[in-house]
Amino acid sequence: MAAFRLHVFILLTGMFTSLVAYANIEVNLPTTVEVKDGVYQIQVSKMLDFYLDTTSQYSINDISSPEFQHKFQKVTDGHVVYDYLDSDLWMRLTVSNKQSDHNQSWYFESWGFDIKKFTFYFPNPDGSFHENTAGFSLPFFERNIHHKNFNQFLDVRPGETKTYYFKVQRTYNQEFSFYVRSNERFLSHSLNEYFLLGTYYGVLILILIFNLYLFIKLKDLLYLYFPCLIFACIWFSLGRDGLGFQYLWPGMPWINKLNNEKVIELLIILATLLFSNRYIQKYTKSDKVFKATIWAAFAKLLLFLSQIYVYEMYYINYLTITFLILFIPFSMGLYTLAKEKIYSWSYIFAFACLFLVIVYSYSKTIQLFNNPVLNWYFVYPVIFIEMILFSFSIFKQIKFLQDEYVNANKERTLVLEKNNQLTLQLNSKLKEKVKARTEKIEKMASDLAKKNVELQTTNLRLEELNAQVTQMNKFLEENNKELKMSVQVTTKDLALMKGLDFEDFKKVFPNKEACFQFLSELKWKDSFHCKKCGYNKYNEGANFGRRCRNCNYYESPTVDTLFHKLKFPIEKAFYILYLTNRKDVNLSLNEISEILELRRETCWAFKNKINLAMEKVNHNKDLSGWETLALVHLD
Repeated sequence: MAAFRLHVFILLTGMFTSLVAYANIEVNLPTTVEVKDGVYQIQVSKMLDFYLDTTSQYSINDISSPEFQHKFQKVTDGHVVYDYLDSDLWMRLTVSNKQSDHNQSWYFESWGFDIKKFTFYFPNPDGSFHENTAGFSLPFFERNIHHKNFNQFLDVRPGETKTYYFKVQRTYNQEFSFYVRSNERFLSHSLNEYFLLGTYYGVLILILIFNLYLFIKLKDLLYLYFPCLIFACIWFSLGRDGLGFQYLWPGMPWINKLNNEKVIELLIILATLLFSNRYIQKYTKSDKVFKATIWAAFAKLLLFLSQIYVYEMYYINYLTITFLILFIPFSMGLYTLAKEKIYSWSYIFAFACLFLVIVYSYSKTIQLFNNPVLNWYFVYPVIFIEMILFSFSIFKQIKFLQDEYVNANKERTLVLEKNNQLTLQLNSKLKEKVKARTEKIEKMASDLAKKNVELQTTNLRLEELNAQVTQMNKFLEENNKELKMSVQVTTKDLALMKGLDFEDFKKVFPNKEACFQFLSELKWKDSFHCKKCGYNKYNEGANFGRRCRNCNYYESPTVDTLFHKLKFPIEKAFYILYLTNRKDVNLSLNEISEILELRRETCWAFKNKINLAMEKVNHNKDLSGWETLALVHLD
């Protein structure tokens, strides 16, 4: 009995296991997308099967193997699976073409530019797969179809059923939007999308160019900050829809990583703060708004750096702080305008659009519509409206400034009219005074004419006296010049013959130039002959030396003299020579050293050199002056 129960239990267990296995097989059968006549587009986002490879170790051969097919699950949500951002997400697409039209071709489109890596596998007739990889982290031209989205041609003919696989690597929990489109629908959809985006960018660029033109003409920073804001929004849009990657930096995918919400948001907020401050300042000067703007920009920059390098806050907290940073100078500016009774609703609503752009672009989880394409592009019309509203606020400000200018002109005209009336009154009074003054001046002029005749006569006499004085001055100058030369010659003779102290001696030979000049005149008083070639023509060189015109040899005044290779100032050597030749003065070496501020050994050495020169030429102090020893050359 026990054995029978055991057999029954084993039989029932086997049947239950078979049923469960069969149920699993039924549940995990591939989801098939059927292409029928009259159908041109199918959204297949939830008609796929997926497998999450958490270890990222499986290849296409493993994934496509029959024993692996039951591991796929049906896609029930546009996000497919949340989190697991570091894992490979495999998806399976089975397409069955049941059309009768053989001229129809089909494309698979993965909408959305910001998929990190998208690898599509095409089945080959031999059972293998052809691989094509794209993504915002790879060069754009590696794609089979050069389109901002990920598009693949499905070579599935009528009556055929093919299974495609693709592997996705994500950077955030994005909602996927996959379509199977006919060739005509694919082209019309692409053209319409590019046309609308081109219109969007065209309007923004026109507004940017117009404001740059105003900046060049008016030299006002308001029309430079606003283009900076427009440029930041254009850059944000180009990085969001993929057109920048397709047309501007296709070979530099690393730029796509710069187009994240933090960098773009920082540029937009800084440009908005500068633009808003300048907008307020053009209405009314406010130091408080200016200081609040500077502090807000500095705080935003610190918050950005903290998010990147220090600590990344939860995005709701981050957005709250960002709103406070923007709201404080914005509210202060509105309060300042309200005090002046200036209201600009376009400016207020433009700021509201800016807040919506920041929230919506930073948080990719906000879903206002069921269609992910509409959710993604919703920020574009908001930016468009924001730029239009800011432009309206600028136009309104220009009109306000024009009205202010017109009113100022009116006030100035009234002031000018009053001034003209006063001027006419003053002119009438001035005419009477001028008439009386003119009569008085005419009388004075007749008197001055008489006195002028007298002055001319006096001037003629003064000119004669001046000529006589000039002749006398010329005569006195010539006498004075001769007297000065006589005094110089007499002084020099005194220096050569009589006793002078060092201070008086320095008046005759005050510096080395005077010594060199004296030595040059003494050395070549007869004539000059070159020591090298004997030529007698020369040019005067430095320190009153002479350079031969024939061989270009330069000879210094000290060469072959007592002062050759002198190691201390030559004017002091002159005085030592002068003292040595005097009989009435007998100074010791210490006294000479103290007077000339030279070392005793230096004075002794030069004095000894003088004694040798005296012996060489048999010098007589009574008959010869000290200058005769200057030209003695000692080997």
